[in-house]
Amino acid sequence: MSDSRVIWYAHRKLTDPIAIVGFPSVGLVSSIVTSFIARDLKMPVVAGITAPELPPYALIQGGVPYPQIRVYAVKAAKKKAAPIAGKTAATEEPAAKDVPAKSKKAAKKSPSALGRDLVVVTSEIAPRPEQTYNLMIMLMDTLKQLGVSQCVCLEGIPRFENGSNATMLAVGSNPNMRKLAKQLGINYMDEGLVRGTTGVLLYASTAEKTNLLTLLCPANPQLPDPRAAVTLLDPLSKLVPGLNLDTTPLFKEAEEIEQRMKMEQKQANTNTQQIYG
Repeated sequence: MSDSRVIWYAHRKLTDPIAIVGFPSVGLVSSIVTSFIARDLKMPVVAGITAPELPPYALIQGGVPYPQIRVYAVKAAKKKAAPIAGKTAATEEPAAKDVPAKSKKAAKKSPSALGRDLVVVTSEIAPRPEQTYNLMIMLMDTLKQLGVSQCVCLEGIPRFENGSNATMLAVGSNPNMRKLAKQLGINYMDEGLVRGTTGVLLYASTAEKTNLLTLLCPANPQLPDPRAAVTLLDPLSKLVPGLNLDTTPLFKEAEEIEQRMKMEQKQANTNTQQIYG
């Protein structure tokens, strides 16, 4: 791992940012949500993490190639100075100063509508076990350089067919995260196992005495599950004021997957009838 490195594309001065981290997990819910947020808010890539042992590919965005693990960042809305008596009350700066808004819908999607600086980490690959520790420590150092004070890891867990575990769970790096989970209305996990990138980030954050909350989302263990991924956006919107995204694309993606599965199942049944009929 000696050749692992962080590539910086921009240095953003952020104020008390919150980070949302999502690597592929059950149902791909983690990477679906983080990729969706970064794409929908048009967040710029500020850093990338790569290592020789990772699958050799580049993700092309806006014509620019980026490495396997990307870090996006955006500043929240700026508040105007307190008004002088007799003048208009203080308001947020118009979205047009940062991103031209041609409509109310566009303005709602603008990063300038956020009430808190935001960092998003996403990737299409989950590192192998022998890669995970070093890469996650490198990621934590990168988040520290960006001034991240709170981190939320997204993780998928298998949803059983009987629906007995259909409730989202949370686990954190310290007692404050237990209180936060309660405020979000999410049951806290007292006993269990969290694997992979999220597991390493959890115990490393406990050792570093940093605030990290993990949201464990039940999802289809066999297929990408955009419908389950949508459920993660509710607690995230409470942690990041202004993160009110149009989830229609995710529901549409879920419907397309379900329709494709029905067609494949129908085709399989037809083939079986032809063989045994």
